[in-house]
Amino acid sequence: MISVYFEPIIPEPFNEGLLSLFMVNEGRKIANEIERDFKRTVATWKTKPKFTKEVHFSKSELLIEVSTDDENYRRVSEGTAGKPRVARGVGPFGTSGAKALTIIPYIPKTVPGKIDARSGGDVEGGPIIFRRYALNAGKIKPRDFDFFIQELWDKKFAARLQKALDAAAAKSGIAF
Repeated sequence: MISVYFEPIIPEPFNEGLLSLFMVNEGRKIANEIERDFKRTVATWKTKPKFTKEVHFSKSELLIEVSTDDENYRRVSEGTAGKPRVARGVGPFGTSGAKALTIIPYIPKTVPGKIDARSGGDVEGGPIIFRRYALNAGKIKPRDFDFFIQELWDKKFAARLQKALDAAAAKSGIAF
């Protein structure tokens, strides 16, 4: 007579601490790469803003935040409305002021729709223009850096987290 004996295979319980470790480490790596993307936007600037990174992990979410409080960066990213400027010919304290505005040609270092900064700034040897008025002085088209970087990472994020989950499962002996 043939006897068959079945022995159940019960894996060890999943190690949640190991999962947390892998997710936090992957979150830190992603935060560093997102910060690197933001730094690409200001690579050619003389005064660079400081970016801060925060990574929080709980059982239900992984939160990664990269931000800056720099006012110039906000103006370039969100854009500014231009306003008309007129040379009044009257200076402070009743003295004579400027009779004309000086407009120096300038090439923007960033363009809307692109993350990378390029060389730019004042055009050397360019014509200096004198006018009594300027219609859109100070107008900056929004660059929307945060939107484009988030769009870039929306494509990569799920795959990166799945890779970290697979590595955690393999390390704990549960991987298939």
